[in-house]
Amino acid sequence: MCQVNSTISGAKSKHITWKQRQIIEHLYNVQGKNVTEIAKELKKDKSTISREIRQGLVVRRLRGYISSNLDLPDYIEVKKYAAEKAQQAHDYKASNKGPMLKIANDHELAKFIESEIKKKISPEVIADKVKKSPVFQTKICTNTIYSYIDKQVLMATRADLTYGNYAKQKGEQKQGNPVRTLNKQGRTIHDRPPEVDSKVEAGHWEMDTVEGKKGKDEAVLLVLTERASNQEIICLMKDKTQDSVVKALNRIERSLGARRFRDKFKTITSDNGGEFASWERIEKSVFRGCLARTKLYYADAYCAWQRGANENANKMIRRFLPKGMSLNDVKPEEIARIEHWMNNYPRKKFGFKTANDIYHNLVA
Repeated sequence: MCQVNSTISGAKSKHITWKQRQIIEHLYNVQGKNVTEIAKELKKDKSTISREIRQGLVVRRLRGYISSNLDLPDYIEVKKYAAEKAQQAHDYKASNKGPMLKIANDHELAKFIESEIKKKISPEVIADKVKKSPVFQTKICTNTIYSYIDKQVLMATRADLTYGNYAKQKGEQKQGNPVRTLNKQGRTIHDRPPEVDSKVEAGHWEMDTVEGKKGKDEAVLLVLTERASNQEIICLMKDKTQDSVVKALNRIERSLGARRFRDKFKTITSDNGGEFASWERIEKSVFRGCLARTKLYYADAYCAWQRGANENANKMIRRFLPKGMSLNDVKPEEIARIEHWMNNYPRKKFGFKTANDIYHNLVA
């Protein structure tokens, strides 16, 4: 028995792999084995091997046969199995069957999916829209849409998706920032009330900053994410400083009023960034310095998962304002548009309801 048998023993699949095609090429062309012997070697049905060999047959002309009869050629034709040809035939058939045929018969659905992706709508939400739509006869699942994108069936790529492609580059190592100790006088996440973790009531927020282009005079975003509903508040700040954070929260309090601010922002959880170090100023009302307007808690260092809602929100923002882009020329109206889009975006985790829907139900 051929030595390659150990690599394919126990194979159950009816399909022939590229490795097995290479084995067939060796067994058929070099060892001269027939269909029955090859089928036994690969533990496949004889009809499967027979079809495979027919699919990969090529005719090769070998010189060296010289005949005295001038009507006869000076070469002979030999039929050989070419693994590469068989693989190409397999790939061509695979690209024109299954899920791809499903959308090929519904061009309007394909156009709809492409347009939704360009609007930053995720495949999960698109699949739900198609399922509920009376317009489309063809129904598809989330994985099928991802498959269409990867196979380039659609005029869209992974880079067009809501979260895009954030795979770490080969050889790239994430460099952590040194642990800050200047915030340790404030409350930590372990002091936070248990109802914050349960997410049964609105009013508990996570806070972070999003930078565009790094630099001392570069504008940044203050991002506030409500834990239970994922509702967003995004503020444009002139720089990443303690004063700018406090001023941004002051603007929000002035727009809401002291009482509404206290009701809306029961707690805020941030990381240990230096811009959040002024915990006393963050907690005190802009109207009366002795009046507390919220309670600030610091997450543990290197524990971004403790502010998971915030981190996901930041990824969505990056689809509109990519890393490295200067925010100095971004208008508040554009930030408001992004905030509105995020708050009215259907979320799979909420049964495709929006953050605004969930928040209003919680506070009703």
